[in-house]
Amino acid sequence: MPKNRRKSFWLSLTALLAVGLLVACAQPTAEPAAPVEPAGAAEPAPTSEPVQPAEPAEPSTLTVLEWAYYEVPEMWVEFGQEHPEVEVVFNFGASDADIFAKTLAGSGEDILHFYTPYLQFYVDEELIQPIDTSKMQNWSKVPEGFAASCTIEGVVYCVPWDWGFTSILYRTDMIPEGVNSWSALFDPKYAGHVSMWDDGPVGAVPIASVVRGYDPSNLTPVQLEEIKQMWIAQRDVNTFYWVDEPTLEEGFKSGEVWLAYAWNGAYYRLLAEGLPVEYAEPVEGRESWIGQYSISSGTENYDLALAFLDGKLGEQTATRLLVDYAYGHVVPDYYSVVEDANLIEALSLDDPTILDRTNFTVAISRDEHDIYSQMWAEVKAAP
Repeated sequence: MPKNRRKSFWLSLTALLAVGLLVACAQPTAEPAAPVEPAGAAEPAPTSEPVQPAEPAEPSTLTVLEWAYYEVPEMWVEFGQEHPEVEVVFNFGASDADIFAKTLAGSGEDILHFYTPYLQFYVDEELIQPIDTSKMQNWSKVPEGFAASCTIEGVVYCVPWDWGFTSILYRTDMIPEGVNSWSALFDPKYAGHVSMWDDGPVGAVPIASVVRGYDPSNLTPVQLEEIKQMWIAQRDVNTFYWVDEPTLEEGFKSGEVWLAYAWNGAYYRLLAEGLPVEYAEPVEGRESWIGQYSISSGTENYDLALAFLDGKLGEQTATRLLVDYAYGHVVPDYYSVVEDANLIEALSLDDPTILDRTNFTVAISRDEHDIYSQMWAEVKAAP
């Protein structure tokens, strides 16, 4: 750089530095800079209310109007396993008439357990609703006769569950020739040693109907009058009307009763005690009794109730019913679990055709029930 230009450059630079120094001195003193956070440091969390743990969901509830001893978990194993969150609450009835009266009065259970032939009562009063069998895994296992017992005009209104036979129980040492017809209940040669169940609609009317060859679901007034006269005459043969099985069984053990209208439970217990008894296969066919579960028309838990009924048809529940209570279950697939020879005999579990020879109890209306009840009262009151 030329000398005169070097001199000019330094003069200019000196002037600029002087000006800059004056400007800097004129500025206010700056606050210290905030420290710089290290790279990657987390920012402070925003202030918030503490998070409260979620309240546990209240278990749903299912209510059942039931008979005593069926409330134990062994009688609904599958449902309990599949729905542990559900509380099942049981209320109880003492008889079919009691259960119907409670339902009619608005007791409000989701599920009802009654026996044939009361189904028509509930349908007529619109107390129950149809069963959607397409949603059930086990419905296809139910034999036709049992399914038909729950069907009215093509609509399924219940799920059959526990069942048994009604037939003639007799002492083989007193009647060695055996019995093969319901007419034995009317036979004078057994006079003083016959016992009939104290019931008209379910007991007396169906039995006299099959003896006469009448249709018990379509009796005429003339036929019913004939049935009435049959039972009035039978009083000369009958020793007593039984109302509970222990009384009937004592009659057999004492020798007072040789022959009786009886359920298979009495046969099973007397067999187990070693009494010489046999259970007839009448030419007219054995009768049946069937326990049925329905879903209330007022329930808000339809799907849950349907799951409960489906579970009733499951293998574990069926096994407990068969083995613990010695009652029949409607699904024959499970009968192989029974090892008790007396129970196999009492329920004919080793006879795959027995149900084909059984008369399944038909549903009757409340009016018919009242008429038959009045007829039976007249039988017992007759001179």
